[in-house]
Parts: sequence; C-alpha cells; structure tokens
Amino acid sequence: MDISEMEKDVASSAIRAEGLGKCYLMYDKPSHRLLDMVTGTNKRGREFWALKDVYLDIPHGSTVGIIGENGAGKSTLLKLLTEIARPTCGSVVTNGRVASLLELGAGFHPEFSGRENIFLNCSILGMSDEEIRERYQSIVDFSELGDFIERPVKTYSSGMYVRLGFSVAASVNPDILLIDEALSVGDEHFKGKCINHLNEFREKGKTTVFVSHDMGSVKTMCQWVVLLDQGRVAEQGSSEKVADEYLKRAHERGNERLSAVNRGASEYPRWGSGEVETTEIELIGKGGEPTHVFQPGEPFKVRINFRVLENCKRPVFGIGLYRSDGTYINGSNHSWRQDPIDIEVMEAGQEGCAEMSFKALPLLKGEYYLTTFLYDHSKASPTPIDHREHAVTFQVIDSDHRQHGMLFLPTLWEVSHGTGDKQDKRTSQA
Repeated sequence: MDISEMEKDVASSAIRAEGLGKCYLMYDKPSHRLLDMVTGTNKRGREFWALKDVYLDIPHGSTVGIIGENGAGKSTLLKLLTEIARPTCGSVVTNGRVASLLELGAGFHPEFSGRENIFLNCSILGMSDEEIRERYQSIVDFSELGDFIERPVKTYSSGMYVRLGFSVAASVNPDILLIDEALSVGDEHFKGKCINHLNEFREKGKTTVFVSHDMGSVKTMCQWVVLLDQGRVAEQGSSEKVADEYLKRAHERGNERLSAVNRGASEYPRWGSGEVETTEIELIGKGGEPTHVFQPGEPFKVRINFRVLENCKRPVFGIGLYRSDGTYINGSNHSWRQDPIDIEVMEAGQEGCAEMSFKALPLLKGEYYLTTFLYDHSKASPTPIDHREHAVTFQVIDSDHRQHGMLFLPTLWEVSHGTGDKQDKRTSQA
C-alpha cells in the first residue's frame, strides 16, 4: 500500500489508534520525583502502564462503548483520544471536530457563572463568538438550569454539572462525541433527553464513543464494544458478545473478592448461648454451584450448616436479608409459616443444614448481605443460640437492566391501539 492509499485508509475512520500506550512514573515520595527532575533520570520511579498496545479503528457514524472494571484504562484512553494527554507510544488520529464530556466539571471554572462557562467552553471547542451567541439560548434551554445559569458553578450539584456539560458538548455539533460515564450522575428525565439526543446524533452519521458500566445502555446503543482489562484490549466485537464477556469476568472477580471477604475474620457481632453452632454458610446459584454473584431471576439458595454441641429444644433458623446500606428487605424463618417446620429437640453430636431458597431471586443490581438467626423457641420469649450479624455478603449483577429500583417484580404489560374493532394488541411478560 503506497502513502496515498494509507492516508485514504486512515481518513475513512473517525478514530484510528495503533500501538497506543500510556505510561506513568510512580514515586513513593514527592522528594524522589523532585530528585529525578533535577538529575534528569528516572531511577527512583516505577513504571505503571495505564494503557498498552491498544488498537482501535472506529468508522464514521458508529456508536462504540468502552467498558471494563475501575482502573482498566477507560478514562486514560478517552484522554488520549481527546489529546488531553499525550501517548507514551503509538499514535492516534481523529478525523472531524471532537467534543468531550469527561470528568465531572472538567473545563469549568468554579468561580464563573454557568453563562460565563458556556462562553469559555464553547470558545475552547472552537466556536466563534457569533456562533456562541446564536446557540446560547438553546444550550440554556437544553440544560434546564433556568436562573441557576447566572450562579457560580461551584454552587452546582453533580447533576447540574452534567446538564451544563452535556448541553455545551452537544451544542458544538461535533463529528465525534466522547463521553466518560457522566450521564450516570444525571436524573432519569435528563438522562432520557441525552439518550434521545445521542440517537439523533447517530442518525445524522456522527460518531459517539462512551464509557459506561450500564450494560443495558451498552447493549441498546452500541454496535461495537471494546473491553479493557488492566490497560489492554481484552475483547472487542458486537455489544452482546463483549458485554456478556465483561459480565462473566465481573462474576468471576466478584466471586473471588466476596469469597475472600466472607472467609476473613468477621468484624460484625455474634452472640448466643451456644448449644448449636452454625458453621459454613453457603450461597448456591444456578447449576447448584456455590457462588457470591447472582443475576435477577436466577435460582438462589442459602445453606446454613451446623453442629449440635449440647441438647437443644425447639431451635429455629432464620435469615435477614439486607441491602449494603443496611436497608432491611426481608426476614424469614421455618417456624412462623403457614406450614411450619417444628423441631422438638436436637441432640448433642448431631450435624445438619437448614436451607432457604428462591426459585427466582427478586433482587436487582447491588450488593447485599445476610444475617443468620438461630433462636430457642421453647421459652416464652425466643432467646439467641447463635446470632450472626452480617454473616455473608453477595452481589447481584443485572445484565439486562430491564427494571429499576431494588426488587425485580414479574410484570405483565399490555398495549393496544387502533380504531373501532381493529385493535393491535400486544403483551409482554417479564
């Protein structure tokens, strides 16, 4: 391929990156950095590659998602694409006007009003004074900030920052729009406006690259997804394929992390008379395998293993389910039921397990924990035998993102429209 063909090939892409890498020098002390600057050496610094050997070829008119765990290199990649940072190695070429919405409030002067920041940011993005004046009112209207536009942005909430930042970035009418997770901060109403704008942006043949942890948005909006892992491209391809790979990796790492947490010495209280001791508490998922990461609607089972140290009358096992912030979701035991399981006595030396299960886990995305109860119900007031506060932690990953909130509720939707007897009627179960 001759030089003219190579240039034509690069120009056919909105973004082209080859062998892209970014290395930072890490120092244990500020004085070490200063000494290296004075001596002109790097003896005291350690190399940390935030990105390495990244290849991207993003065609015009595509919507591309960049996904990965925290620290994978996503934000660093966007900074290189916007030329906020310079690569240590490799090259990146962008064809067209680029606008970005990166760190929350990046580019805003905290002492300036929203109006002053609009003029400042638009001029930085290459707009003339005449263009800014023409588009000023539409920017304010889209942001819905009203009278707040005259107040210093240091008084803005995180959601107001996003409103102003997205409104400015969208007003530039760029060829390429780069977004770093900022829309996750906005409220649902404004997020909906932004998504509609991005859809219109795509229909005009413009290019969007955005970082997101919301797999529902990634699957819906992106034709192509890049998965970063420890600074390298681990996978790229269709949104369905790569999003599923991300969730698989998140599932594995979540299990490793939570298994280590649950194996460690508990900092939470445990008390009781001790005739029966609960031992290992297992969480069983789809396929009957122990796990600490689940999806909404999957089978979920808690298995409480125990051994009897002394004879015990009428023991009752129970479970309290909590969200990570301490919100009490549900409490259940095997005695206070329509068909109770009554155990008159357990004798010393016996072992066993108590199980509680859901056919379909009704929880949405988040981190949760269980408190286990083992109480003596032979007395007028049940007394603790082995009460374990915050006994086990688990995580729910919602890949489909079909509902919002805390609980997954089976719902039936029915929509009909038409005239007279001719009605188009559709139903959907979830």
